[in-house]
Amino acid sequence: MLLNDSYGSVPGMSQARETYENEFRWGSQYQGVYAGALISGATRDTGNNPTYELRPGLLLGQVISTGQYTNYLPTATDGSEVASAILLEGFRTLDFEGNNKQIFYAVLVGGPVQAAKIFNLDNMARQQMSARFIFDDIFNIPGNNWFPYKRFQTKAAAYTLTAFDNFSHFDNTGATGAVVLTLPPIANGYCFTLHCTVAQTFSFTSNEGSNIIGNGTITGSTTSVATIGGSIRILSNPAGTKWIAENNSAGSNSISIS
Repeated sequence: MLLNDSYGSVPGMSQARETYENEFRWGSQYQGVYAGALISGATRDTGNNPTYELRPGLLLGQVISTGQYTNYLPTATDGSEVASAILLEGFRTLDFEGNNKQIFYAVLVGGPVQAAKIFNLDNMARQQMSARFIFDDIFNIPGNNWFPYKRFQTKAAAYTLTAFDNFSHFDNTGATGAVVLTLPPIANGYCFTLHCTVAQTFSFTSNEGSNIIGNGTITGSTTSVATIGGSIRILSNPAGTKWIAENNSAGSNSISIS
C-alpha cells in the first residue's frame, strides 16, 4: 500500500508546512556545480523548529558507510564531519506517520555562496569547502587550502586509517594505554599527523613493514611519541614507496622509529 503525507486530508487549504526562503548563492546560478544526492532520513536541522524541517542552505556531509548525505557535524566520526554539499531546497525528513524518510535531490557541491546564509558553517567547514566554493565575505580562491588539516579526530584505541583520513589530525585524549594508528596501503599524496595530549605511547605503524624513514637514516615499521606535546607528521613520498616521518613536536620532544 502506497501512502503520501496528504493521505486523508480534508478539502481546502491546510496549515503552512514551511515558509522559509533562503537565497544563499550569489552571482549567476550557472556558476554552481550540482550533484544528485540521497539524503538520509535521520538528517536534522538543529537550528530549525521542528528539526526535521530542513532549510535550504543547510550544510551537509557524506556518511562513508552508506554514501548518504546528512547534516554536517564537526564532532562526528562517520564522514559527516567533512562539509561537502549544501541543501538547495527545503524538505521534511519525517513522513505523516512520524517515520524517517530518505530524499533524493540535487545538492550544491561547488560555486559562489553567501557565507552568512549557510547554516552551521564554521572555520573547519570553510577549509574543507575552499577547493570548490567561493565565499562572498573573505578573499577566497578555490584550491587555496590555507589550513593544513581537513578534520580533527580523537583516538583512544587502535585504529586503521583509510584514504578518507588523508589530511587528518589525530590526538589520543582519554587513552589509558598505547594507541596504534595503522597506515593505509602506501600511495603517494598521503599526509597524517598525530599529537600526544596524554602521556601514553602514540604511534603510526606501516601496513607494508619497514618503510618509515626519519631521524636521519633510520628506517623502521613504527614511529612513535610518548610525552605530552609530542607530535609526528607522516607523509608518503612521490613514488609511493616510503613514509617520511617528521618531528612536529613542541619543545624538546623527540620521535622514535623502530
